[in-house]
Amino acid sequence: METIKIDSLAYKGYGVGRINSKVAFVGYACPGDTLKIEIYDEHKNYAFGRIVEIINPSPKRITPVCKHFGVCGGCDYLHMPYEEELYWKTEVFKAEFNKTFKDFGFKDFENVNLIKGFKTQNYLNYRQKIGLKIAPPLIGFYKKMSHDVCGVEYCHLAKEGVNELLKNVREALCRGNYGDNFLNEISSVTLTDTGLKNITFSLKNRISNRIQNYDSAFKDIIKKTGADNIFVEFKHKKRGKGGNDKEGKKIIKYSEGRTENDENSRGRGIDNYFMLKGKKFAYDLPSFVQINKEQNENIIEKVTAYIKNLNENRGIYFNNALDLFCGYGNITLFLADYVKMITGVEVDPFSVKLGEKNLKLNAVKNIKFVMSNAGDFLEKAGKERINYDLIVLDPPRAGIKGLVPRVAGLNPSSVIYISCDSMTLLRDLKVFACMGYLIEQINLIDMFPRTYHMEHIAFLSKKQ
Repeated sequence: METIKIDSLAYKGYGVGRINSKVAFVGYACPGDTLKIEIYDEHKNYAFGRIVEIINPSPKRITPVCKHFGVCGGCDYLHMPYEEELYWKTEVFKAEFNKTFKDFGFKDFENVNLIKGFKTQNYLNYRQKIGLKIAPPLIGFYKKMSHDVCGVEYCHLAKEGVNELLKNVREALCRGNYGDNFLNEISSVTLTDTGLKNITFSLKNRISNRIQNYDSAFKDIIKKTGADNIFVEFKHKKRGKGGNDKEGKKIIKYSEGRTENDENSRGRGIDNYFMLKGKKFAYDLPSFVQINKEQNENIIEKVTAYIKNLNENRGIYFNNALDLFCGYGNITLFLADYVKMITGVEVDPFSVKLGEKNLKLNAVKNIKFVMSNAGDFLEKAGKERINYDLIVLDPPRAGIKGLVPRVAGLNPSSVIYISCDSMTLLRDLKVFACMGYLIEQINLIDMFPRTYHMEHIAFLSKKQ
């Protein structure tokens, strides 16, 4: 056991202190805490520890609103006031930014405008989507650094509509008489409330030959939970080209009074949609949805305001834009008013189908969606010498490692990079800088309050 005083926070929300000359990172610590800790992972110059006892709590430490905090892996900052969380998120990013560029040798980065962005009005009960793991009889989230499940009855980060679904789903699954094997077949359940209340069950195995055994169970669950739709996903082999079987995914959709049973059913109908900043977005079957509607709207506002400012105040107009990792068009549709032609690239075929529905729902004519891996699309565009004057990037957490030269090779005058991971963003920005791009501004958007995660928007321009 060691005693340590915490003086700051680091990436991933770890408290930072020193034991002799060695830096120690401690989960769920608050700056100002004096702690007794147990070291569980030790290296030459640093170590990781867990709290055994809070000897003297920081004046900033508060009582967490959730009884599962410290066990459930969902939250990082429930033990401190929200303003303190925002302060440290900004400080941590600034420190990592300065570390990345300190030896770069260019004065261009000395005055990068780091904007904290928007402090969300709803730092609890903001998530319109949660994914829960099922390990009978438990339904909940993974524990911190574990694949063991922490059962939860209520999530303080989820919207009330999502918590209502959680309550109803728990009751239906735990009390329903659906057979002994039913719960064991389900690996996870995703609950969404975008105005439409949807439940998605992911099954563990390839069960095409016995899925009909559970048909009545899912029809009963939709009645008991008040959901608009239930989607059931499971592995499915289908015949590929040349007669070879290939692994795929099959979806069954249950709505009140009807069932769609087809691996292609994700492309049908436009009856189900939600509204986002005045535009309609189809939500016919499962697809990626931003979990924080308020902050998603703020990101869209920041992106479009930047482009509008380029148009009106700097005389920069865009004829041909590329939106990589575009999903169903969350950003793409809002570019339509400022760019002559936009190509949205997305690898998920179901998101592309939803994107095409969104074009019809909003009568948009100057966007086309392409189903492709981003790397393959960039390689093809480079070979065909296609130039894009604006490129928008919104990749997964891993970023675009190795793709920056291909993006720069398409000669965009402006790049907008939206990222949910500080470290991969900074890694990629450094490569952009090496290739002649100036970082004009970085916005920090608190998309994920009470966790260490946040969204970043970096605006880059090509040096003249």
